[in-house]
Formats: sequence, structure tokens, C-alpha cells
Amino acid sequence: MDKLSTQSKMCLFLSFVILSFFFLVESFIVFGIFKPSYTVTLVGYVCIIVFTFPFLAFVMEFLDMTNNSEKELMRQVMEKNVYLEHAAKILRHDMHSGINTYLPRGVRSLERRLGEDRIKELKIQAPLRLIKDGLAHSQQVYRGVFEFTNLVRENATLTLEKVSIKESLTQYLKRTAYKDQVKISSELPDAYINEALFCTAIDNLIRNGLKYNDSKTKFVKISMENNKLSIADNGRGLSIEAFKELKKPYTRKTNQKESGSGLGLNICMAILNEHGFEIRLKDVEKGTTFLIDIKDNVISRDSND
Repeated sequence: MDKLSTQSKMCLFLSFVILSFFFLVESFIVFGIFKPSYTVTLVGYVCIIVFTFPFLAFVMEFLDMTNNSEKELMRQVMEKNVYLEHAAKILRHDMHSGINTYLPRGVRSLERRLGEDRIKELKIQAPLRLIKDGLAHSQQVYRGVFEFTNLVRENATLTLEKVSIKESLTQYLKRTAYKDQVKISSELPDAYINEALFCTAIDNLIRNGLKYNDSKTKFVKISMENNKLSIADNGRGLSIEAFKELKKPYTRKTNQKESGSGLGLNICMAILNEHGFEIRLKDVEKGTTFLIDIKDNVISRDSND
């Protein structure tokens, strides 16, 4: 409203005065102060006609201002996208060299130069293992970031590949502190998915299931149920109404003692939706069970592909 011109504000004020006068005259007629007559009727029609012009002038400027605001917002979004695309380019190309080329070569070169005997003599097996595990973890995170930033590009589509869900999740969770709390069924199928992003989404559900959990023995079970991927935990549980609310960005339960940004579940949903998967909450007595419909991407065990 503050951005409206003085002329438009005057038109709005004039429209309000005319409309108020019209209702005042009508009220006098209703309460018998004025008697209905040709003159009074004419005054009413004149009020309506006169009211129309300044009010239309106000509406036209308001709509024009709204349209300009939308254009300005789109311009700002496009500028932000340019910055984001530049950051994505740095991640996809420049960081790739360090994480996937120079560091691995350096570690292998160090091991060759020292040799197994010298490494044992110096007692640096554990530090070397930590470096290699840290590097492997960084490469895993990089693959997820790479896929995320790829989607920033214009007309980008999700890259899918044939993946064993069981092997993929097992490998993804191997270096986490909670790997022993996750039970992965051997019946999980192969499917066409984006491995890095899909594992990121499932990992978010796993971490939520363990984080919001007051049980003495916390666990998450991943299995198949009626051709749907089931992620079930023995935590506090989640109502359908709460799920609808918490999947919105930056939304968290009030008075929640656990830290968080309120973005994890929203990003998880976005990844699954990008795959074309539907996710719903199953009504269970204990804990939380998510069912993800992946059947259209599942590869039949009888398939030769």
C-alpha cells in the first residue's frame, strides 16, 4: 500500500467517501428519514457510477504494481540462480579434482613409498585408515552434492541407474555411527534410482527414526511390504496430521528438545518426488513406518537387464 502513488490513494479515499455517502442515504431511507423518490434514486445511481471511476483507477494501479513486483521477484530469483549455478560449477569441477584425484593419488603414493613394514614400524596404520575413511566419506558426500547441484541447471533431469538398494544402503551407512542400529532386509530389490540422492533421502528417515526415539534399544528396519519400501522405527511415532505439517520447509514441533533446521524431511520428500515416488505414513501402534511406492522403478528378478 505504501508504494501506491498519491493519485491512487486519493482515488481510493474518494471511492470510500462516495460509497459511505451512498450507504448513509440508503440508511436514511431504511429508517424513514428520507422517503423513496426519483431524486433519491438518482442520487444512488450517481453515487455508484461516480464511485466506479476512481475505484477502477486504484485497482488498475494496484494490479500493475503487483505485476511489477512479480517481475522484480523473478529478476532477483534469476540473479540468485546465477550465483547458485556458479557455486555448483565450482563444486562439480574444481572440488572434484581435490577429492577424487589429488587426495587419493597422494594417499596411494604415501603408502607405496613407505611400504607395509615401514607403516607398521611407525605405527601409523590407524591414522592412515582414518585418512582413507575420511576421504571415502568426503567422496560419498561429494557425490550427493554433485547430484544436487546438477539439478540447479536449466532443463536438468534426474540421472537414474540400475542399483541394488540393499548394497547401496549398506555401503552408504557403513561409515556411520548408527550402522548397527539399521536392519536391512536381504529382500530389497534392484531399481532404477539416483543412488546418491536416494540414499540421502532414506538416510534422513533413518536418522529421524533414531533421533526422535526414547526407546532403550533404538532401531530402524528397512524392508519390502506389498511392493513398497518400508522404513520402520520404534521411536515416538508420528501422526498423519503432524507429518503433513512437518514436511513443510523450516517446520519443527514446538518445544522440541532435539536440534534441527526443519529442512531434512522437506528435502527428503523433494528427492523422492523427483524420482516420481509416492510416500505415505502407515498407521501403526508403535513407532513410525514410512511406505515408499517404488514399484515403477523396480527391476524384476526375472529380467535380463
